[in-house]
Amino acid sequence: MDPPRPDEDAYLRARAAWPGVVLERGVFLAHLSARGGTDPVRHVEDLYLACACARGLPAALALFERRLLPAARQALARRNMAPDVVDEAMQRLRERLLLPRENAPPRLAEYDGRGPLETWVRTVALRLALTELRERAARPIALEEALLPVQDASFAALKHRHHADIEASIASALASMELRERAFLRLHLVENVGVEDIGRVHGVSRATMTRWLKAARDTLTERTHAELRRRLKVDASELESLARTLLSGLDLSVRHLLR
Repeated sequence: MDPPRPDEDAYLRARAAWPGVVLERGVFLAHLSARGGTDPVRHVEDLYLACACARGLPAALALFERRLLPAARQALARRNMAPDVVDEAMQRLRERLLLPRENAPPRLAEYDGRGPLETWVRTVALRLALTELRERAARPIALEEALLPVQDASFAALKHRHHADIEASIASALASMELRERAFLRLHLVENVGVEDIGRVHGVSRATMTRWLKAARDTLTERTHAELRRRLKVDASELESLARTLLSGLDLSVRHLLR
């Protein structure tokens, strides 16, 4: 009796790896052949599952949900992304990979089996999360309250006395900054995104992103100070004290932001 051909053997091994996921032999072998056959495809079992998911087989979709999506979620959570960002990215991941497109199968059919499916899915999830963060950074947002520290007692008293002037000064300073600089502050302060991931969003290294964030901090502090001096009607000594306290308060925020 002749031994099974490599593609036949690959089909049998792949099907045995996922009990209950029954993909027709001809369908899988055509899928495998389109990716160069067994030689370039190292993860045949994963390719089988991906093909079955792309064809909408319920048992395969259940396995995808149970085994692969939790790993992708954990990878995003380990980067300290906000829970709502992770939730949105995971929803996008399901839609991107599992829903058919016009005149095309789901994108999961593009998986080629050259690397582990779990790694491939995690990579797509990270890209989608970064896309979500990029979109959030571009949306208008009032950062004034987020930039005002709440635990510093001296600054709290100052804020109470000059609340309108301080918020207006910060708002004016933010409005005068480049959109990119405001995006840095928003991602770090509001979305709690790490320096390295913000760098990924903007295509730069961690070191470069750290410098850019410091520059944004310095610009915000200087322009807020200048605007506050213009707005407050106080004598020189009080103005100096107020400005020094304000700068201290903003530095507290930014140290928290950059920690």
